[in-house]
Parts: sequence; structure tokens; C-alpha cells
Amino acid sequence: MGRRAFFNVLAEKWDTICCHDRERIYRILELTGVGNGDTVLDVGTGTGILIPFLQERIGPAGAIDAVDIAEAMLAVARGKTSGHNVTFIHGDIMELPLAREHYDQIICYSVFPHLRDKNQAVMLLSGYLKPGGRLTVAHSQSRKAINHLHKNASRTVANDHLPGMETIIKLFWAAGLEPVSGVDNEDMFVVSGRKPDDSDD
Repeated sequence: MGRRAFFNVLAEKWDTICCHDRERIYRILELTGVGNGDTVLDVGTGTGILIPFLQERIGPAGAIDAVDIAEAMLAVARGKTSGHNVTFIHGDIMELPLAREHYDQIICYSVFPHLRDKNQAVMLLSGYLKPGGRLTVAHSQSRKAINHLHKNASRTVANDHLPGMETIIKLFWAAGLEPVSGVDNEDMFVVSGRKPDDSDD
């Protein structure tokens, strides 16, 4: 079974088997710097866990593009979402024709282990950031817990590994992103990188 089929099968019960701590999500978004009016790319939105939290921070002037490879996940997310500022996009983030230098924030929440070529993914996503924009890889669980969960969940995701922070920071540097924040503890994993702009000269 491929990843798309795997997540489609689980979509209807996903929110009952995967619990996300609200306070940790608030903390993660504080670390990202998401703010009023931002344009956000939510990579691997799943059932839209982050969307209401993002809407609260970006306000009516902001916008969210929520991408997922599993159409059943997006259907659940649509059913839970209100507001005019969310666009749902079905497809593989590595293959979608998104606009370059369009986003203030790109967030990979609970999805980075599932990206097969992580170096290529970071390179691609950095190109979608505006100068001064940020790319964040985040989980509201520890790296150890995430990797244990995947290893024991299914053969489909058993090898979907969350690398250490040093490895991700190296990927950021290679893509021209400057690391600006990081947390790797028993509660969460967050690493955020910023695309330089003209004011950095």
C-alpha cells in the first residue's frame, strides 16, 4: 500500500487516533513567527489540524494553501473548516506547480518524515518562500516518539524517519536558509529557517 492509499484509508478516524496538544501547537506557531496577514503553505495538512490555529494568527487578511496527497484527508479538513481564506490543494508537494517566492511561511507539521527526498523537498520549498520568509519542520511530539510510532504503525510508513536537528539544519543551509529557532525535547520537535532578504546585506 502506498502512502496516499494508507492515509486515505485512515482519514475518517484520523482525528480519534492522532491527538495533538493545543498548547504545544500554540508554542510551535510562536516559534515560527506566523503573524497577521501572512500567506502560509500548510504542507501535508491532513485533516486540517493546524488550520484554525493558523487562521487565528493570520487574521482575515492572511491566506492559507493547504496541501495533501490524500484526497480523503482533505475532505475531512474541508468539512471542519470555515472562513474564506483557505484553499485546499490535492497533490504531491514535490509535483505541484506552486508560485515561487509566494509564501511568508511554509510549515511542515507532522509530515516531514513522509517526504522521501528531504534534501530535494527543502530545496523546492525554499524556492516558494518570499525573501525573509520561513520554512518550519515541526511535530508536537518528540523525535524519538515520532520515529517509534512510524516504525510500529505500518510497513507503509515504517521507514519514514524524522532526522535529527543537525541534519535538518544542514539541509536548510544547503537551500540558502538561515536557522532561526529550534526545539528538540520530550514535548516537541521544531526547527525553523529563514530565507535572507535585501535588509540582511
